[in-house]
Amino acid sequence: MSEALSLLLLPFAASIAFVLIHAYFGVHVLRRNIVFADLALAQLSALGATVAFASGYAPASAAGFAYGLLFTAIGAALLTLTRRLAHVMSQEAFVGILYVVATAATILVVDRSPQGAEHVKKILLGSILTVGPGELAKFVALYTVIGLLCWFVRGPLLAISSELRPVGRSMAAVSIWDFLFFLAFGVVVTSSVTTAGVLLVFSFLIVPAVIGFIFTRDVRAVLAIAWAAGIAASAAGLAGSYMLDLPTGAAMVTAFALFLLVAGIAKALVLVAADRRGANLRHAVRAMLGLSLALTLATSLWLIINPAGDQPLAATFESATGFGPERFLSVTERDIYDSAGRDSVRFQNEVDRLDAREKAARVQGTPLSDEEIRRIASYQQSFNEMTRGERFVQEVLRAKARARERWLVGLPAAIISFMGLGLLVRAFRRQRFSGGSIEERATENSAVLTSE
Repeated sequence: MSEALSLLLLPFAASIAFVLIHAYFGVHVLRRNIVFADLALAQLSALGATVAFASGYAPASAAGFAYGLLFTAIGAALLTLTRRLAHVMSQEAFVGILYVVATAATILVVDRSPQGAEHVKKILLGSILTVGPGELAKFVALYTVIGLLCWFVRGPLLAISSELRPVGRSMAAVSIWDFLFFLAFGVVVTSSVTTAGVLLVFSFLIVPAVIGFIFTRDVRAVLAIAWAAGIAASAAGLAGSYMLDLPTGAAMVTAFALFLLVAGIAKALVLVAADRRGANLRHAVRAMLGLSLALTLATSLWLIINPAGDQPLAATFESATGFGPERFLSVTERDIYDSAGRDSVRFQNEVDRLDAREKAARVQGTPLSDEEIRRIASYQQSFNEMTRGERFVQEVLRAKARARERWLVGLPAAIISFMGLGLLVRAFRRQRFSGGSIEERATENSAVLTSE
């Protein structure tokens, strides 16, 4: 436990700082109805960091920050124009074009850079686990200053975030406030992208704010809910990445998505009136049933068409239930299949044992000799080849079993799921038609009463 705390304490503290400032800007972005503005600014900041990387500067250096801030300032100026262009084209379309162009430019720059693929991966997922005390102090100081400035000018910022042109303000004044908002927004994004990554920054910005707006429209309450949900999701993501040995950025993004799903379910099934709760529950059950039937139909058809191909959904079902394809093999074939499985596990365990021995020698400070390393590498190669051979045997027998399984299991499952989907569609159409009839009758009765 102490080891986990020492590893995750600073990343969690940084996540709290990120959530507090990013969720605030996320609320403004949602009120402006330009959801992907943050993603566009984050990608422009990534473009600046990539240009710095291609020029020989580290993305986290002062020069890397300056490059990112320069490109983000350009993006802030362009986003300021979206209000003026709202009468000509959709603001979201303009933001989407900006994001696509920034992404394409990033790829063009990376293509000419050494280790470009690794840089793109780091920019997307970040490396929040490596944040140090110095970086954390800089984040806290910067975000405190920006937060205080936004607090002092909260009135104008809230006014321009809810109206196309606030009453009593000239278009020039609105444009200046827009630019200042996007510039402050860009400074926050630029400072966080190199540490948290584009995907996690987008999650910090949008997901907590969306969770808040699910439950209320009051800005103060939205912020409180967003901060609480964002901090809880960050803690869950960090803990999950540690316990399951997963990439930290991807695990945290997934945790944010799960919290959003739970919030939506709670709003639809718990925090509503009793009659509405029952209707929502019925809709949810029908949706889950329809999705299950559609997946079953697709899996069954794929099994019938290509039994020897990869069957990911069928494999998931088999591992969960223990109902594997070996049931469709003869006794002799099943013995060969089971023997190949046992040998494959045994050979893989030998590979892992040799790998653990070599790592333990390095950690203990007594490295192996070159001859021992070559011998271990030779053994590992041999065991890997034997493992692949046993798995090939299993794959051949599995394909043979599924060629028989497709008619005994695939065809009946396809027929049943197709009929089930047909019944669901029929019930939905009948309910929709009856609902329309009830509304029409109510309208007619209201008209009759009015005429009388």
